[in-house]
Amino acid sequence: MKIILLVFLIGATFARDEGFFAQLRNSDFGKTIIQTIQVQLSQEHPADTVVHLLKQMKDDLNNEQRVEDEEITGQLKTCQDASSAAVAVLTIAKERKATSEERLPLLQQEQNDKKQQLFDKQGEEQRNLDRISVLQEQRNVQRQEFEQRRDELVGLVSALQEAKKILSQGIGALKKNSFVELKNHHQNFLKYFPNKKGFHSMVNVLLTILQEENTQENAAQKVVKIIDTLVDSIFQVQKEEMKADDARELDFQTQKERLLLANRRLSGSVADLNAANERIGQKILEIKNDISIQDSIIFNKSTEQADWDQTCSDTEKAHRQQTEQRNAQLEIIIECLDIFETRFDMETNSYIQRLRF
Repeated sequence: MKIILLVFLIGATFARDEGFFAQLRNSDFGKTIIQTIQVQLSQEHPADTVVHLLKQMKDDLNNEQRVEDEEITGQLKTCQDASSAAVAVLTIAKERKATSEERLPLLQQEQNDKKQQLFDKQGEEQRNLDRISVLQEQRNVQRQEFEQRRDELVGLVSALQEAKKILSQGIGALKKNSFVELKNHHQNFLKYFPNKKGFHSMVNVLLTILQEENTQENAAQKVVKIIDTLVDSIFQVQKEEMKADDARELDFQTQKERLLLANRRLSGSVADLNAANERIGQKILEIKNDISIQDSIIFNKSTEQADWDQTCSDTEKAHRQQTEQRNAQLEIIIECLDIFETRFDMETNSYIQRLRF
């Protein structure tokens, strides 16, 4: 019974070994192993030779795996470090862009506020200039009215003094032609000052006095005194009107200087606002440029990170596939070693020699 069982186990083991070698023909490495073994089987002590060769192949594969593991470790470290460096730059760029994007609307609002302040100051400045123009126009009208009034008063004084001269010449012996001359003088005065009705009425009264019978000389003296009084009154009126015009001029100059002073201050504010607006505009431009630069950095570093990550992934995948392939090859070699070290016989030798591809 034991012999039968032993024979059965040996047969089963041989059948399994034949299946193993037959399956090796399905891969390039398996074919290489079979061809190598077939070559060695023709040598003396074929089993020992094959075992030695298989161990050498096993050692070579293990050495290749170790060397490749070390190389891959270095390569992965290089690409991981590069990816980490890209991420570090990317993080800084994103943070800087976010900071700039937060500052940008604040600066834009500040710029809008400065523009509004500038608009208000310029509007106030223009209103002051308009006010000065109105005051100047009013003052020109006042000065024109004053000068017209002054000319009229000067004309009145001149007329009265001329009348006084005529009367003075005829006081000693008032002649008829003096009266006629005075009357003609009055008519000429009417041509130049037609609106002085009160004065003309007064002159008519004086002329009437001068025409009263037997009172010409006394009346003339009286009229001369009246004229002197009128001239003094007119001079006093001129003086008062000059004082009033001086006061108006002082008030005009005071208001004008106040408005000009306000505009000088406004000009300083306008200059400051313009300068501030330029500075803010420059900052906005710099921030926009920085955002654009950070966008470029983010794009480039994101691409770089993705490339390095893909390189790491590809390297790991290739190494994993190569490792799996070597492990499969090592399994074949180990199985072959087991066969040749424990149960290699003539039947196995014959079977291997007969294998064809």
